[in-house]
Amino acid sequence: MENDLFKYPQRSMTLPRGIWHILAGDPDQDGDNAIEIAASSPLSWPEFTSLSGVQIMLGKDGMFRLALWGASKCCTTLLVTRRATLLVSNENGGWEIQCRVVANASLTTHQPLSGFLLMPVEYLDRRTERRSQNLTRHADEIRSALLEAFPVGNDGENAP
Repeated sequence: MENDLFKYPQRSMTLPRGIWHILAGDPDQDGDNAIEIAASSPLSWPEFTSLSGVQIMLGKDGMFRLALWGASKCCTTLLVTRRATLLVSNENGGWEIQCRVVANASLTTHQPLSGFLLMPVEYLDRRTERRSQNLTRHADEIRSALLEAFPVGNDGENAP
């Protein structure tokens, strides 16, 4: 794999503090965070890959370093499309971070891993305030509307 880091000298965008706490090893975090990467080639369905904390890190330069199995479908898709969306979540919601792959390399480890350098280009804040009463009422309203629009058949599975 080719390392083309030097073709992209510009600094990454500034990310919110909450993302830094989750991905930069803040000891105050409780570990209830989820990190996924979504990637899709133009001809296939989106792929979602769960990441552990050791597979991704956010450097002081604002760039993400990502390690994936070299033979994974996600790795192949990133090599072809050069873009992905990171989904970072915690108990309050989370963020969607659109990224461009600016460099890739084979990693020198005992496992066949490929490394990627991701530059964030846009993010969407999905954090919400906790309102358990409103959320329950809202969820019931949505479920009722869905069942009304698409009723369940007598067999419990197929719509009439």
